[in-house]
Amino acid sequence: MKKYALRAAILAGSITMAGAMAAAPVAAQEYVPEKVVKSVSTADLRALVASFDHEEVRVIEEEYIVIGRDEEGLAYTLFGTACDVGSVPGCQGIMAQVRYDLPDSVTHARLAKANLQNAALNVWADYENETLGVTRYVVIDYGVTMANLRENISVLLSLAPGAVGTATGDE
Repeated sequence: MKKYALRAAILAGSITMAGAMAAAPVAAQEYVPEKVVKSVSTADLRALVASFDHEEVRVIEEEYIVIGRDEEGLAYTLFGTACDVGSVPGCQGIMAQVRYDLPDSVTHARLAKANLQNAALNVWADYENETLGVTRYVVIDYGVTMANLRENISVLLSLAPGAVGTATGDE
């Protein structure tokens, strides 16, 4: 599979600098696999990145965003969603996403094939912004373990390269 430039850093640059932290190795965060959460905070998202021993590239505290990078250089973004809704503090969903520069070889047919072969993911293209993305969304409502959240991120990181290969015609 051809390597395409990762767009998480571009995404990070397009987000306001308010509350951002510089790239640094993740400090020890509390990750308790059996802990059941009904919503997550930015600290929880940071703990998930730390649980993989991944680099923490950027944190935007008030927007519930954490960008991590694995040991192979694959950058990903964890977005807290459905945040501070009603009487529930924190976010009741997590959108985990990897973004790449969009190559010319991506077609609607290849995107459809990538999605059919990877039901656990959503493979998409934003032709206007020249972005190829792979997303996994997790609903937290009523509770899920931190181990389950970690596994969902692991699924994204393990399947994204192959899904991108299918979308680009490289696999």
